[in-house]
Amino acid sequence: MSHINEIKDYWNLRARGFSMAVEEELSGGVRKRWENIFRKQFPEEGADILDDGTGAGFFPVMLTALGHRVTAIDYSDQMTEQAKKRFENLGISVRVLQMDAQKLQFPDESFDAVVSRNVLWNLDDPAKAYAEMMRVLRPGGKLIVEDGNMYLYHHDKEYAALHEKATAKFQADKKNDGGLHGKYNTDNVDFSIIEEIAKDLPMSYKRRPQWDFQTLIELGANDIHVTVQGGVLPMGFLIIAGKGGESHA
Repeated sequence: MSHINEIKDYWNLRARGFSMAVEEELSGGVRKRWENIFRKQFPEEGADILDDGTGAGFFPVMLTALGHRVTAIDYSDQMTEQAKKRFENLGISVRVLQMDAQKLQFPDESFDAVVSRNVLWNLDDPAKAYAEMMRVLRPGGKLIVEDGNMYLYHHDKEYAALHEKATAKFQADKKNDGGLHGKYNTDNVDFSIIEEIAKDLPMSYKRRPQWDFQTLIELGANDIHVTVQGGVLPMGFLIIAGKGGESHA
């Protein structure tokens, strides 16, 4: 059963508040962290980069400032509208398209790099999304993906124990307020909507980044580097991988 329209509807509801949260991220340490990553991975200007699941347009602000050409896609039409507004207000040029990450509408080998943040966990077919990323990458191109084990605790006892412990700590510290996105939930969106959807999504059943590493190996990725956040049972991770072959650039 496909959940793509339910997922789109949810992120449409979240779009305005999500954009406010992105604005705060762009003013602090989160931006600096990503700028450092992008400078290291793309030392020369002029790369063609796909932001695969741009949301409210976080990555393109930095990537264009670093001198790259950016195409940004998202399946949520309200998210793409928020992204367009951000780019217009900043006076930057970004091609923005509403598109399914699992069915990219670009020719093979269209981009020097594909970047994605917190997208794969809420897809019906993340393996297909990875295959599409690799397809549109040019030989020698780079894939940068940050994601996490968002709702694995519903189906994994060890992660469930971690989640219970973390929840208890937040409640004890009186910090269980939904974090940055809870702070900007100005439309009072019920976050449990996506949690109920996610219970049935494939990434809520797989330990990651182990699954991602194996999937990328099978798709022909090479020089794969993984950084995990959270120790033996990571909650988040960053993957940087290459596509074999010589660059056409």
